[in-house]
Amino acid sequence: MAEKDVLALHGLGPAQLGVLRDALTGAGLAFTDPVARPRATGRNDNTALATTDGSPRKWIEQLPTERRVEDGLRLLELFGEVTGAEAVMWGPSMVGYGHHHYVYDSGREGDTFRVGFSPRASALSLYGLLDPEVDDLLGRLGPHKTGKGCLYVTRLARVDEQVLRDLIAAGWARGEAGC
Repeated sequence: MAEKDVLALHGLGPAQLGVLRDALTGAGLAFTDPVARPRATGRNDNTALATTDGSPRKWIEQLPTERRVEDGLRLLELFGEVTGAEAVMWGPSMVGYGHHHYVYDSGREGDTFRVGFSPRASALSLYGLLDPEVDDLLGRLGPHKTGKGCLYVTRLARVDEQVLRDLIAAGWARGEAGC
């Protein structure tokens, strides 16, 4: 079936077309007559998430609980060691490493970090670490939860630090943040 015919169906748009395209590719199939994907223009439609001038270390040190400060400082160290990149504040509460410009099939595009974290009150949110290729690592990580592209850990002391390092390295090598 041609992509343009699928796009003509009610309720299917460019974003869903990308999901279908990925599912077909995973099954060794493809649409006939693919629709051209939008080219990057360099614009940033994601103005809610941008770098800020604040110091990640100072922001972490001002968090309200000792656990969040300790785990946040340890993550700052771990991500820095594994990526070799400088930590940058993204928005008011995320620490990111590297840069990734993305373009969706819909044409929407933006900028984000490659990997990062945020020591939230309920859990440590880890960004850019999930991918089907790391499912075996997740089984060895220790207690965690996953969301749509995000990994959540309640305490660093409860997870295997080497597995976490491997997850960070895999996410950094992939170069795309999720969540």
